[in-house]
Amino acid sequence: MSTSAAHCDWLPDHQLHVVPTLAHVDQMIEHIARIVHDYTDQNPLTLAETGQGDRIHLKVTAVAPIPEVLPRLVADALTQLRAALEHTLYAEVEHRLQRPLTDQEARCIEMPACTESARFDAWLSHGRRRQLAPLAAGAELAERIRALQPFQRRGVEDHPLRLLAEHTNLAKHRTPAVAATRLGAVYPDRQHPGLTVALPLEHNPQPGHGLPLQPGDILASGPRYTPIALSIVPTVCLQRPQTEVWHIALKELDYLEDWVRTTAIPILITGARQSTAIPPQLDITIGHPDLRQALQSAGTIPAAQRAALSMQATIARRDLPEILSMAPVRADKETIKAWVTSLDDATVVATLTRIAQVNPDPTALLDYLRELCAEAHAYQSRIPERPGPAS
Repeated sequence: MSTSAAHCDWLPDHQLHVVPTLAHVDQMIEHIARIVHDYTDQNPLTLAETGQGDRIHLKVTAVAPIPEVLPRLVADALTQLRAALEHTLYAEVEHRLQRPLTDQEARCIEMPACTESARFDAWLSHGRRRQLAPLAAGAELAERIRALQPFQRRGVEDHPLRLLAEHTNLAKHRTPAVAATRLGAVYPDRQHPGLTVALPLEHNPQPGHGLPLQPGDILASGPRYTPIALSIVPTVCLQRPQTEVWHIALKELDYLEDWVRTTAIPILITGARQSTAIPPQLDITIGHPDLRQALQSAGTIPAAQRAALSMQATIARRDLPEILSMAPVRADKETIKAWVTSLDDATVVATLTRIAQVNPDPTALLDYLRELCAEAHAYQSRIPERPGPAS
């Protein structure tokens, strides 16, 4: 997808600098997503079965360490998000003053994250800050900053500005982002009454969901002589510094990136959210003589959302050949693989989702599976035959 430069008319020339900063964040999140995908796709859990009476327990014997680059990249991405806010505020103050800030004035420009109204009032009145007209109490820009403060929301601890400040303060002064592999879910491919699992599947996990993972943990238990196929979901999570609550890393990054790009920056610049946000996906490995013109070809889907679709597509491309090669359809697995490979990510994910939707109805399920097989064979018939070896 792309957006038109005309749709970013609200972004003035003196704030165009934030476009490549947000693009840089998007590229870092994309890099983080690839690392997370590769790590989780390679089965970071080593498991073993142990018997106890008439039961079999599936235990964790080892957890692969998270690549050391990951928490550092996360810290870098969050720091750049905070920088985007600070740079926007700085540019807005200078623009309103119509002059460069002095060194002493520049040192007092920062984006506060106040949990109480009184603390924000104290921030406005501190030192040289109170002498800057754009930051005077009641001034338009000051009120825009006030509107973005954590105390404006009932859930202060979960406010994105509070989270961003806590994450970046931790990274700057104490340690990179605190990341860990946690258990997201354990669920059987088919339900079995004798099975118990450590954590059932949750389709919309909230912050704090999941369990820590360490050697010796029992993930599932079942009857000794009844094989039960299981899916185990490990997740890479970040710990929120102020509450110690764990949250899926890519969801945390997506939440904060979206707020900065679609809410905080537009409010600082215009006083309101805009119908079209700054597009996140711009290639900044090349020079752009006209950033506003470059926005015409910038992608509008953030990296975390692109990564989620890609991960789902990887699973779908792995599962569809297995599903369609089983009874009763028994399609040729290689034919299905070739067809699935030809589909884009959105289509292959939608296909697997549709199978799950019709699964409770055996007749509808069989009809849909046969329809997919027909599509696969039609695709196969359109592929030119490769010439055989010369005799």
